[in-house]
Amino acid sequence: MDNKDKIEAIKRKTRQRLGFTVLTLGLYFSYVLNYTSWGAFLGNTLGDSHISGSLVMFAGLILVFICLELVFLQINRDRKTK
Repeated sequence: MDNKDKIEAIKRKTRQRLGFTVLTLGLYFSYVLNYTSWGAFLGNTLGDSHISGSLVMFAGLILVFICLELVFLQINRDRKTK
């Protein structure tokens, strides 16, 4: 692999990471729904439990972030820059 191929591989990986970062930031900002009138339903409890929609959303976002990172690692598993 010559220098030009290495640079292209690094650029490709950087673009992928930037895309994943933008998606992650968008999901982080979706938590703002808890503080707006559009997300008023998230303040309600689920059934007879003490768990609110906000808590479920928070836990769901954490799981989505972990899955996104695993997807990113899986995509780049076989692409090594030496």
